[in-house]
Amino acid sequence: SKILNAISGNINAGESLSSGLAKFPNVFSTLFVSMTKAGEESGNLADSLSNIGLNLEKSHYLTKKIRGALIYPGVILSAMVVIGVLMFAFVVPTLAGTFKELGVALPVSTRVLIFLGNFFSNHLALTFAIIIGLVAGLYLLFRAKFMAKYIDFFITHTPVVGNLTKELNTARTARTLSSLLSSGVSITRAVEITEDVVQNIFYKKILNDTKIAIEKGAPFSLVFEENSNLYPVMMSEMVQVGEETGKLSDMLLQIALFYEAEIENKTKNLSTIIEPVLMIVIGSAVGFFAISMISPLYSILGSIK
Repeated sequence: SKILNAISGNINAGESLSSGLAKFPNVFSTLFVSMTKAGEESGNLADSLSNIGLNLEKSHYLTKKIRGALIYPGVILSAMVVIGVLMFAFVVPTLAGTFKELGVALPVSTRVLIFLGNFFSNHLALTFAIIIGLVAGLYLLFRAKFMAKYIDFFITHTPVVGNLTKELNTARTARTLSSLLSSGVSITRAVEITEDVVQNIFYKKILNDTKIAIEKGAPFSLVFEENSNLYPVMMSEMVQVGEETGKLSDMLLQIALFYEAEIENKTKNLSTIIEPVLMIVIGSAVGFFAISMISPLYSILGSIK
């Protein structure tokens, strides 16, 4: 409310809407301000604002879909860790005491579980503190600037997630460029703004190279064609068609729509695939625990016979 009142005051004082928005960079992105300014200059402010709304809606929807697909395995694995620690702390020491009284020989896996169980039982608060510390440390490490290159490289080269990341960045690049160009923003400025929109450091470099190539007079599609390992071949081909026909923003919009639909389908499939994989992981962990703790019991039964 305060921000809108401030912008309203700026407009009443004779300033433009875009200049008022630009005073609040933490609220209104460069994309928002540039498209608003282009709409003011072209006389199509309403259309520009409509494009901004659609662009933000699609971007939010894609991010929500991907996060939604990852929440389920995250919750399951977190619960698995907590339950595992509690079992080690309260169940394993009881069985360990029984094995010690009977003097049965224990296999290596059982001795390892008993060692962990005794540690967790005697230092339960410390154990959870270590886990929380590791999670917080990993979170801070992944947010560090020097790690961005390595994290982005890992993400783009992971079999399933890598392909999804490529399609997400392609859709985001295409939709942002289409929205900017259709609003009347110059192509070099549009590429510069899109570079700020994408998060992956490798895609930022490609867009920066694209801007330099355009300033030198090279075709817009050239850099995309040279980086087909990150941008699909369809991207460069459709951009080339758009350049030749003079309908570049329309071609970019078609690319965005295609890959947004692909991402939606793949996130649904990803959720379906994750469930059996999680069952296998959980089953393997439970099986290892059961075998390690039951095998000494068979030795005891054998000695009784």
